[in-house]
Amino acid sequence: MFRGCNERITLKLCNQPNAPEQTFDLTWMEHLSEYASPVTLGDWTARIDTHYLGGLRQFYGWEIADIGVLLFVKIGGVMARSKVALLQSKRLYPTNMKVTEETRSDYEIGIARLADAEDLSQSISTPIEFSFTEDSRYGAIVPGSRQVAMIDRYQTENDLRVYYQLYNPWQVPFAQRLPLTQYMMPVGELALGVRILPADSLHQILKKDSEDRPRLKDIDGATDVPMSLGWPLEVFIADELLGCRQGNVFTSFNEARIQNFFYRRSGAISAAIAITIEGPGESQL
Repeated sequence: MFRGCNERITLKLCNQPNAPEQTFDLTWMEHLSEYASPVTLGDWTARIDTHYLGGLRQFYGWEIADIGVLLFVKIGGVMARSKVALLQSKRLYPTNMKVTEETRSDYEIGIARLADAEDLSQSISTPIEFSFTEDSRYGAIVPGSRQVAMIDRYQTENDLRVYYQLYNPWQVPFAQRLPLTQYMMPVGELALGVRILPADSLHQILKKDSEDRPRLKDIDGATDVPMSLGWPLEVFIADELLGCRQGNVFTSFNEARIQNFFYRRSGAISAAIAITIEGPGESQL
């Protein structure tokens, strides 16, 4: 299921190489919303619930995470384990660094933004090529920025680990020329796609080179994640989070750090999913 989510997001980035990061978050939620009905897996039952809040940049002007993942494991009708993982999404920019970013004015203008006179005056048939290489940068991750500082502060104050969710093309090098002649699936197996790594690991990279935004090759082998460019989305969810190697355990919904993040409309998040797994027997956790 999460492998399909990874492929769907990455295909979208390949066909829309200058799209804003938020559109990939929406695809993330839409894909998983198709699996809202409970499904039986032998003696176990699983369900995924999705909830899109929309972007309110609340925590000192920034969302600490774009997507929150809750995991609930119930055995014999009793809650055996509750966990959370917080994902801050960022996309890889093409080498020309041209990406359509969403700004505060887009939210203020609303739907009328689609009829912007300046945009309509530009030809949509002008050829442009977007390319991605190992030197491409994550253009919205800025060393020494307020957001980086606030993520560090949030982790310290709330004892909740934040992860970067990096949106990448199918593989590198990769190039796409617009306008398209047709929408196509890239050739070969997904070699890069959506990758996840701890915020602490990426911030250590920023400290080594505090002058510029990190490149794809800066991440390669420079973190404590066994996979050199981070965990693929499906590996992080199915093996690391469900395998209890990543994420944060919490014992009560009344914990302040959980209440503040998930149960206040002004919380520092824009979307959330909840994975609930029920099994027979008695809890040993």
